[in-house]
Amino acid sequence: MSNIRRITHETEAIEVARQVAEEIAAIAADPRNNGQLPRRQAELLSSSGLTAIGVPAALGGLGASVATLVETVRLISVADGGVGQLLQIHNVMLRGVVSGYPDEVRDRLVADLLAGKRLGNALAEVGGKNKFALKTRVERRADGKLVLNGSKFYSTGAYLAEWISLTAASDDGGVGVLLQRDTPGLTLIDDWDAFGQQNSVSGTVNFEDIVLDERYLSRRNGPMKPTGLTFPQILHAAIDTGIAAGALQAATAYLREHARAWVESGVERASDEPHVIRQIGEYAVALRGAESVLRDAARVFDEHERDPENKALQDELILSVATARAHADSASLNIASDLFSLLGASASLSKWNLDRFWRNARVHTTHDPIRWRLHNVGNYYLNGADPGEYTAILNAKEAQGATRR
Repeated sequence: MSNIRRITHETEAIEVARQVAEEIAAIAADPRNNGQLPRRQAELLSSSGLTAIGVPAALGGLGASVATLVETVRLISVADGGVGQLLQIHNVMLRGVVSGYPDEVRDRLVADLLAGKRLGNALAEVGGKNKFALKTRVERRADGKLVLNGSKFYSTGAYLAEWISLTAASDDGGVGVLLQRDTPGLTLIDDWDAFGQQNSVSGTVNFEDIVLDERYLSRRNGPMKPTGLTFPQILHAAIDTGIAAGALQAATAYLREHARAWVESGVERASDEPHVIRQIGEYAVALRGAESVLRDAARVFDEHERDPENKALQDELILSVATARAHADSASLNIASDLFSLLGASASLSKWNLDRFWRNARVHTTHDPIRWRLHNVGNYYLNGADPGEYTAILNAKEAQGATRR
């Protein structure tokens, strides 16, 4: 890919995200684009330079703060939650590949990222008792070579990515593997057919007798840190907060331009109805609350990055991100589904494509049940439980399942 913009300032990154979001929003609004692969949208993310801002400054990138990464994902998600998720998973995978592999592998990856290449994931599987009961395995053959076999689903972004980051079981425990999309034996399948988040292209990836270059394997040194899941989770919160904002923008535009006032209201325009005004106010308050706690969580995250061993900051980060997730979950589902009560029956016509916000919110918010984040927060306040209990449970589950056949 040529003509990749090199973003040099964090304020520039946010402005670029706003500009790219406008183009993506125009594509998302047209129902004729529903169900189409988001190739153009993914290219916009890359050519704009947004996919490279997470590369550390020491390696030639911007080294953007978490606050900036969160804001760019949020802005793209205002336009299209599925495309926001492409950027979310790319940033999550990027943090792993620049720190978990040999320098020569890292440098090759970084060069590709700076050239606009994207990362996808292949972590989850279907059919097992839980997500750590992995059937995908790395095994050593009689000739000494390592071979990968298995299948993954919910492989966000993988179908359109240059590099696939995956997890597999082995006799020595769980391993991370990096594969280039043209690797022999790797098959990417466009079979993501959910009613929402269609543009996350989270379908199937198959691995058949792939002979691995051991330099592209990563083994975790010890259990996951208590804050190990906060980065993907804060970006998930950014997606849902963005969806909520997109829904509110679409609702207010429709009310001003297309909706008719109810016959009992005594006003000429729907936008002058007192009940409508009050309800839009409630939506806006919910959205502003979600945006505020998201920004606060990002601020805490950047403080934690500067002092990662500070236990108080670790706890505050986990609680702040859980809070952001809860507010984003509620705002996106409420605004995106309830807006039709104000807009009227005509707003449900397919030509307006207004249901895309609810479809995206409803699918995306199933990824990590908010009831368990609320449990973790409640258990901390009520019983003094360590906020990192979620990670501790996952570490135990992973240890049980990482070598299971």
